[in-house]
Amino acid sequence: MALNDNKIRFEKDQIVTFNEKTNFDNVINTLAKVLIKKDLVKPEYPQQVILREQKFPTGLPTNPFGVSIPHTDAKWTKHNAIAIGILKSPIEQVVMGSDETKIGVEIVFMLALDKSNKQLNILSKLMNIFQDPENLMKIRNSSKDEILKIVNKVILEEK
Repeated sequence: MALNDNKIRFEKDQIVTFNEKTNFDNVINTLAKVLIKKDLVKPEYPQQVILREQKFPTGLPTNPFGVSIPHTDAKWTKHNAIAIGILKSPIEQVVMGSDETKIGVEIVFMLALDKSNKQLNILSKLMNIFQDPENLMKIRNSSKDEILKIVNKVILEEK
């Protein structure tokens, strides 16, 4: 299957459930491993995401729990992709646009996007999901098959 640069790659194995208590770096490294194995991002991608998060945190205080949207510069991305981490024990992350405020994050939407206009488009669709507590609960509590359907329909607009 040839990769199309404009299509956002998102498959069931790009959803990882973390049943044990973990930390941000482990979540990023685990999600990125899947993308690296598929040759969707460069090997430096996870470290670049972690470094960017230190300067520009992406935690969002959504209801009923926090989410985050870590990403990095397009130069570390080979093909557009999303990876999702579902956390059974929340991790603390700094809220976007704040210096110190922290929230408990239970879903991580890691973005690997090669064009800024693509990022804005996806971020806009993610914000629609984040504003609906039922959607967030459904994503956190659903099977990987259900999460795949939700993301494909709401974010990627596939039938």
